[in-house]
Amino acid sequence: MESLDINIEPRDAEGSRAARRYRSKGQIPAVVYHRGENAVSALVDYNQFIQVASRSTSAQLFNLKSGEKHLNGRMALVKGVQKDYLSGKVLHVDFQALRDDEEITVEVPVSIVGEAPGVKSEGGVLTVMRHSLKVSCLPKNIPSNIQVSIAELHLGQSIHIGEVGLPEGVVALEGEDEPVVSVTTQRQEEEVKPAEEVAAAAPTPDAAAAAPEKKPEKK
Repeated sequence: MESLDINIEPRDAEGSRAARRYRSKGQIPAVVYHRGENAVSALVDYNQFIQVASRSTSAQLFNLKSGEKHLNGRMALVKGVQKDYLSGKVLHVDFQALRDDEEITVEVPVSIVGEAPGVKSEGGVLTVMRHSLKVSCLPKNIPSNIQVSIAELHLGQSIHIGEVGLPEGVVALEGEDEPVVSVTTQRQEEEVKPAEEVAAAAPTPDAAAAAPEKKPEKK
């Protein structure tokens, strides 16, 4: 994967008041950390971060550019972004620094490729169950996406994690039998509701307890 450059500098002051001052100047407070190393408080330019973030994925590699030797040239992943819940403006960024010889765990987007015969000519509905896969690999082997071809997928068939062709050096960390994409009938698609919908429709214990008891009607 091609890395994206981002400018970063150490941060002198801590605390909420200092953070507000930095943000007013167009800078985002950040932290760069790595296991076994002291975390470094830092600053990144707001406009530059928004620009590079808009064309990156969760697996995007960043090349840190800095006047400080301990930051300059380090590869990193964005592991956390804090946003204002009203405006959506980025308030804080967490970077995980990487080592060339150390494998990491990362979520890589799934890219569906081709057209399924089960949809095109057999009346099925394409259902994508996994939009990303958790994998382990060296930083240099992180793929920008994992392509899943559905060119041979017929009605009633599924493609599972174990059947997905992963790049060399990349290992899936989830069960091989977990489905990634399938072609089902329209009826099956309607009958299979997401777990959150089922949970939302079911009465909670508190609601059931609060419901008035129905009394038998008098005849």
